[in-house]
Amino acid sequence: MTTFYKKMNGLLSYNTIPGFTRLLLLASISVFTLFFFIFVSREVETTRNYILKNFEQTIKIQRSMIEDWFNNHAGQIKTFSELQSTKDGDVEVIKKNIETFSRNNSEFWWLSFIDVNGLTYDGANVSDREYFKQGLLGSSYTTDVFYSRVTNTPVILFSSPIFDRGGNVIGVVAGSVKLTTISKTMEQFQFGSTGESYLVDRNGIMVTPTRLTSDVATRGIPNTNGRISVKGTYGFEQAIQGKSGSEVYTDFRGQRVFGAFSAIGNPNWTIIAEVDEAEILAPLYKNLSILGLVYLALLVILVYLITAFTQRINRPVFDLVAMANKVESGDYGVVSYQEGSFSKAPQELQYLNKAFISMAQKLIATIDELNQVNNLLIEAEDKFRSLVENSLVGVSFLVDGKITYLNPKMEEMIGYTMEEVKQLSSFLEYVHPDDREFVLDKAQRRMDGDIGHYSYEIRFVHKDGTIIDVYILTSTCIINGKKAILGSVIDISERKRWESKLEYMSYHDAGTGLYNRAYFELQINQMATSDRDIGIIICDVDKLKQINDFLGHHTGDALLKAAAQAISFNDRQIISTRIGGDEFALLVWDATEENMNTLREDITAKIQAYRRNKGSLPLYISIGCSLGKGFRVSEVLRQADDAMYQDKNTNRTKIGERVMKYLEGLD
Repeated sequence: MTTFYKKMNGLLSYNTIPGFTRLLLLASISVFTLFFFIFVSREVETTRNYILKNFEQTIKIQRSMIEDWFNNHAGQIKTFSELQSTKDGDVEVIKKNIETFSRNNSEFWWLSFIDVNGLTYDGANVSDREYFKQGLLGSSYTTDVFYSRVTNTPVILFSSPIFDRGGNVIGVVAGSVKLTTISKTMEQFQFGSTGESYLVDRNGIMVTPTRLTSDVATRGIPNTNGRISVKGTYGFEQAIQGKSGSEVYTDFRGQRVFGAFSAIGNPNWTIIAEVDEAEILAPLYKNLSILGLVYLALLVILVYLITAFTQRINRPVFDLVAMANKVESGDYGVVSYQEGSFSKAPQELQYLNKAFISMAQKLIATIDELNQVNNLLIEAEDKFRSLVENSLVGVSFLVDGKITYLNPKMEEMIGYTMEEVKQLSSFLEYVHPDDREFVLDKAQRRMDGDIGHYSYEIRFVHKDGTIIDVYILTSTCIINGKKAILGSVIDISERKRWESKLEYMSYHDAGTGLYNRAYFELQINQMATSDRDIGIIICDVDKLKQINDFLGHHTGDALLKAAAQAISFNDRQIISTRIGGDEFALLVWDATEENMNTLREDITAKIQAYRRNKGSLPLYISIGCSLGKGFRVSEVLRQADDAMYQDKNTNRTKIGERVMKYLEGLD
């Protein structure tokens, strides 16, 4: 097995032109063969779907014609029973009418009047028949197919009750019809040598003839009293369940057929159309066989052409390889154009030979230049090292995921020496844990050459545990033939501290420590783009102006701080803000009516608790609440503001009196 594998590997090796050509040929044959079989499968499937679709249309047309046939004959019997002369009950007149009706309707094989005792006018007793019993109950009736004892042909009987002028049943008129018309209808849809349609009763017995009599005779088809049974076939079993459709299945002869089937509701029959699969697909298989032969011929031609082409390539390529080996060993004397095997080689290989010779000649001239450049690089490296060593910016080199160099400033920044960094399991150990995944991703993307930004801000962890904010600018370079990342690092911790302080000041109220109006408007804008439930509580400190006027602004400021304490909650979903001089607002995410009521009660309770303390100021706050969806925040804000003013107006007089009483008590 090993020897065979080595031999095949040599024949199909993609590292040689002959092997690659053979491999390409084998792949082409495989792909073309696959496409050929896919094409064959698609053609067979397309033909199959086309035939089945046509069969379904045929079934629909036949079912409509058969249903019309049943309705027509049932209607004729009903019309006869409703004739005035029939309703009068005169037997002689009815007999004459029957004779006239029979002459004009040749399909009726038998027609008779039956009195209420079940006797026909010729004396036969049919009182035990179901159609007579249904007639006495006032119902028309259509029997299943049955076979005439005289002719052994299938017939159907239609019956209808006869009512007198008073609406009483005085008899039944019944007529049996041969299936001649239906059989002819089925024959109209025969095609080819095996295509036909037929009717089957509820027991699976074929009630219209089949032209496949030779198959029936030779294959031992199951039958009942000489009549063919299709019970157990796919089409019949599906139709008996009330289903209609088409499929490829095995028919009553054991043959694979394209078939369509449908149930006829009354009289619970099944109509089936079938044609042998072999007959339909034979022309297609013939055409595909011809196509297959053409395909094989083309493959033979392709093999011949590829083999001839390979032979024209091999010899000049081997000569070119031999020349390259001599140049590699330093034998530059071969670097001259010689035709040899290249005279009959493809023009592209001749160009390659000339290009190789030109390249080799330039290579010799380039070697001297490279030696000069190498000396210049050594000098430049010394200058670069001196610059980096004395730089005020941290510098590091990352090669193969490891730090290979740190300048003194970088060592000072992280607290580790270069030797200590080498002992670390990863350079990420001096990167803040929350930033490690980010830094690793940036480093990998930088090494892959796929990154949009060249600088970013992260945090380092100093050896003593101090967190340092840094700004990093990265670029790639080549060190000892390997791709490396050059990082320039600046300590921005002091800048970050000032930014944090400024950010806090920009979004917080200096007097109360709450969020200010700018932050309030920022949150309002966020709510406007959300469909989450939100709540807004507007609070206004009552009589603040009087406190300021009587007791001074320092007392008013103390009152505002007390109000801020009352509306502050340790919950991230509740944002407490001061939006004006004496006006506050609470923004609540995922608010419910229950927690909004609870918040209002808690604020009121805090205010009351504050006022009970000895020496407290007269803190009264008007409160307005509203609840809604985030994208309706403007409406929610307006409703909360209106509710606050309503609360203020309601308690204005009472609160005014209490504040005045407090101020008078101070006098």
